[in-house]
Amino acid sequence: GASFLSVLTEEDFFLGKLDYIKNIKNNYKIPILCKDFFFDPYQIALAKSYGADCILLILAAVDKILAKDLYQAANDLNISTIVEVHTKKEAEEALFFENSIIGINNRNLKTLEISLDTSINLSKILKSHENPLICESGIHSPNEIKFIVNHAQIYNFLIGESLLSSNDIGLKLREFTQISL
Repeated sequence: GASFLSVLTEEDFFLGKLDYIKNIKNNYKIPILCKDFFFDPYQIALAKSYGADCILLILAAVDKILAKDLYQAANDLNISTIVEVHTKKEAEEALFFENSIIGINNRNLKTLEISLDTSINLSKILKSHENPLICESGIHSPNEIKFIVNHAQIYNFLIGESLLSSNDIGLKLREFTQISL
């Protein structure tokens, strides 16, 4: 029931591997988000060569010039981008990336605390963005999805932690994909 998979490929801190993307692509026909820290356009070409359909561009991790260079490299390679924001300033900057999906991460990167209010507050800044918004982090139940839909008009979710900590990932995923809004 998932629309795409987010695959960690960062090796040092998250124990990911690019090979995970290739292995998934060999067995399933589903779009893959390469979840890594991108600092060089070469990484984007490498991600694409392993089968990634989309990359994550974390505005908190790069300056404006590098963000624009990475975004352009992704566009040149015909690979989609999710521009991730955490703050009001980043949300305002994200509006430059017109062809991108924008992900609002509810996790404060400094404290690691999660607040769904982040999606509600930042969605107001991003309402003029024509492509989809994604609510990232902090979704553990269908009620939280309904809360975000009702208060932020966001209908897309990147859900990781609650799926991975579940004893039955398939059952948990069905809980999220079978709710009526």
